[in-house]
Amino acid sequence: MFDLNLDWDRPNRIPSSPSTHTLRLRLQPQRSAQQRTLPLHLAIVLDTSGSMDGEKLEQAKIACRTVLEQLRDQDRVSLASFSSGVQSHIDSCSGAERSRVMGAIDRLRAEGTTRVDLALQWLQQQLQSSSSSSNSPNNTPPARVAVLITDGHPTNNQGRVLSDTTPLVQMTQTLAESGIILCAVGLGNAENFNTEFLVSLSDRGSGAFIYADTPDRLAPQLSDRLVACQSFVVDALTLRLETATGVQVKGFCQYRPQFLPLEETKPLEIPLRGIQGNGPTDILIEVEVLPLSLGQQPQQQPILGLTLSGEGVGTGVGTGLQAQATLHCTNSYSEAQHQNKEVNDDRLGWLMNRYTVDMTQSQDPNRTGELLLDYQVAALKSGQVDLANQAAQQLADLQASGQLNPHGTTGLLSQTRKLGNIAGDPNGNPNGNPKGVQS
Repeated sequence: MFDLNLDWDRPNRIPSSPSTHTLRLRLQPQRSAQQRTLPLHLAIVLDTSGSMDGEKLEQAKIACRTVLEQLRDQDRVSLASFSSGVQSHIDSCSGAERSRVMGAIDRLRAEGTTRVDLALQWLQQQLQSSSSSSNSPNNTPPARVAVLITDGHPTNNQGRVLSDTTPLVQMTQTLAESGIILCAVGLGNAENFNTEFLVSLSDRGSGAFIYADTPDRLAPQLSDRLVACQSFVVDALTLRLETATGVQVKGFCQYRPQFLPLEETKPLEIPLRGIQGNGPTDILIEVEVLPLSLGQQPQQQPILGLTLSGEGVGTGVGTGLQAQATLHCTNSYSEAQHQNKEVNDDRLGWLMNRYTVDMTQSQDPNRTGELLLDYQVAALKSGQVDLANQAAQQLADLQASGQLNPHGTTGLLSQTRKLGNIAGDPNGNPNGNPKGVQS
């Protein structure tokens, strides 16, 4: 079902000090993969607290209707609203019964506080029970995707904003461990919600963070996310790494189709979720390599053994893919400077994503300024002039006011996460947006 391709950013030089290299593991679906998409159980929980009243709620209703119209007959949907409590409107219905949900959407009203904890509990209850059920002809278990849409900070049962959101992030980790993907949506100006919190929910939930800075931008982005989920051909894979002597793994991430930090479940064992069949899934792995002995002849140096396992990875059920990553070594300085531009640009994009996450967490203006400068350098090296200019504007705002503009910072993070999709966009911009428009 998949082909496995390996590429390095640059060769290793002999002799040299320890050096850092980036390996791109590309999981390329074979032609037959697109015809094997999984059924989907989508659960949407929509914030209907008082701050949602007006255009935000009306546009959120439009977005939910748009999603329902795109459901296939084999898909299922659950819908609830949350404020001071959770109101379940549709526990589960198929794509063929979508008209039943439309009426429930029309009746939504805005009032109360923002109990994200109750929303997460509802998502878990709805999706945990569907892991072994399906409407598909061959009874294939569905991919389970949760979408949480909010415009504000999470509150407690007294309506006070939570100062510690760690328990909520831990709840998301529980969802992920049970096989549920969570996407968090920040609706409206980022000054009114906690970007770091919503990004943490999405990252821990192996989903996408969506920033709809104006209400009318929610529907197209939610629609795009649904199309991506409907192209899942494998729900879960496991990547296992085995290092050669003198090699240390420094980090890894998913870079394509969208950026996602990855975490180990065991040492050098990495879970991958929601593999799409309509394009490559790229994993970047950063390694530190010790220098070879002086006088060694140029060769292919063993670096990593890779095993990718999971249902339907190979040509048979349950079979896996294995590969050996070897790095070309040279004693020529000029040859060692030859870069694979594609992989190096991906490496720079990974750096830019790291910087944007650190910006949302930083409380030190000096540190934030350093991150913005580093971001600009990486953006310019990779040819992302527009993003470099946005970072420069953020730095100017920081120097003028002593703090970042949450809207600009969140927009920068959102666009940077889509860099892996730029290649398919005729305008050279993430997600097909016109130049200068933030996502």
